[in-house]
Amino acid sequence: MKFIDCFLYHNEDLILDIRINTLNKFVDKFVIVESKYDHQGNKKKLNFDIKKFNHLRSKIIYLIIDEFPKKMTNWDRENYQRNFIMKGIEEFDDNDYIIISDVDEIPNLINLNNLDKFKYTVFQQKMFYYKVNLINKTDPNWYGSKLCKKKYLKSPQWLRKKKVKKYPFWRFDKIKWNIIENGGWHFSFLMSVNQIKSKLSSYAHAEFNNKVYNNVDKINYSIKNKLDLFDRPMQYQKVEFDETFPEYIYKNRMKFKDWIL
Repeated sequence: MKFIDCFLYHNEDLILDIRINTLNKFVDKFVIVESKYDHQGNKKKLNFDIKKFNHLRSKIIYLIIDEFPKKMTNWDRENYQRNFIMKGIEEFDDNDYIIISDVDEIPNLINLNNLDKFKYTVFQQKMFYYKVNLINKTDPNWYGSKLCKKKYLKSPQWLRKKKVKKYPFWRFDKIKWNIIENGGWHFSFLMSVNQIKSKLSSYAHAEFNNKVYNNVDKINYSIKNKLDLFDRPMQYQKVEFDETFPEYIYKNRMKFKDWIL
């Protein structure tokens, strides 16, 4: 039985470093999918550098999408890239566990329980913005990373979009989720101002790629004042940085000092 961590990559090198070094001792393989085009259809260079992870070269399956099919929407491209993960898991057994996440959703794999009692597992993750320890106080829980055996995975996007709800035992027609509390961390927009601009110019949410949101002053002001970049009624609050955060960050806190409040 193996654990396979699968996610999309664009240029998020900071979070990629945290993710791989946090999960390395728990997972058997990483499947990383990058495209030569972003989700808004713009051509981009390939950014993943295997040399940064030479010691893990044998554990990384790196897949490249040369181009997306024609006439796709932004969300079609994202979904296509996520489903491309299937090409990276062909070699694994039906009973191996597949983890599907966005790159900034890092599951806590220390205490996995009830995997044999449920087909599908979701990780309840704490949601942070801009900094490692700036929590979304308004809506702190995020159901991001999901896990199931390969034989139960219809497609990565199918698993991604499945809503997390608790149903009574007699509802056989609905997915019953194994919810892992204290299930990890969602480090959203843990990146520089220029990287945030790049993200707004490239990811599927093209509605935010405009002068209102995608400008340096707006981004800087939001980060400095702990405000939501998209003017949502969210409150962000500094929490104590301690051992509840990923061990890799905690042990290397000087390396990540610019990202800790």
